[in-house]
Amino acid sequence: MKKLLLSFPIVMGILFFGILRSDSNVSSMDHSSSNTEVFQKKDSTKSKLRIYYIRHAEGGHNVKKEWGIYPESEWPAYVGNHSAFTPKGIMQQSRVSKKLNRFNFDFVAVSPAWRCKNTVLPYLKDSKIKAEIWPELAEIYATNLIVSPDLPEHTSTEKILGAGDEITLLPEEEPYFTLRNDGTHEFKKLRFPRNHSESAKENAMAKVIIDRVLELIEDRSASHNTILLSGHGSSGKAVLRMLTNDPLNGFPQLTNTGVWMVEQQDDGTFKLKMFNDVPFSE
Repeated sequence: MKKLLLSFPIVMGILFFGILRSDSNVSSMDHSSSNTEVFQKKDSTKSKLRIYYIRHAEGGHNVKKEWGIYPESEWPAYVGNHSAFTPKGIMQQSRVSKKLNRFNFDFVAVSPAWRCKNTVLPYLKDSKIKAEIWPELAEIYATNLIVSPDLPEHTSTEKILGAGDEITLLPEEEPYFTLRNDGTHEFKKLRFPRNHSESAKENAMAKVIIDRVLELIEDRSASHNTILLSGHGSSGKAVLRMLTNDPLNGFPQLTNTGVWMVEQQDDGTFKLKMFNDVPFSE
């Protein structure tokens, strides 16, 4: 009996130590599992596709209406010029590189227009990134009708994609820009009334072009997670509308050198995260 009483504390000690060790192992496993989940979440966040879009700096064509109250003889040389920045545009361009350096882009695509290429040129020089020219990012007219379920199909037999003027790069542009093998020509803009009275047909044509932009994004996203597009105001809103499938009713204009960003969700849809450089929340 005495031996049994003496051995009892030892047995209980062994049992107690075993329980503590077991609890410790469970706690360690739980902690390890928790860390794994955190790392997985961080990794999934990093791998989410993000599309950024920057509108070009203010060009001379953007201020032509403002200068309309003055005789043309008094206009500065840049007024009405699509291939020249205004003094304000030059200041905007000087700030683009610092703005874009906040992000780590692994692919850049640019409209063939002079104002779009030169808006991001300082950033390309600083970051040593070579941008790809996408003719489909050139300026087009498109409204919220582009995502309307009632938008008619584009039925014209006239070719649009690749049917426009040939794109050429100047020798001084070649270190910073490259052409796609299937993107050596601009798209052909079909003729519509200048007052956009045939808006539905015009949007249907625009959808053909933006559909191609979405295809290119999907293709590039196979090897790139953070994509920057440089383009124009109306076409930039059109790309955003189709990525988010949102008419963006009531949204302001995309400002010169303003940036929007969308992030792809787990279900494949895109959610707007930034507009005109400001974080966006619903």
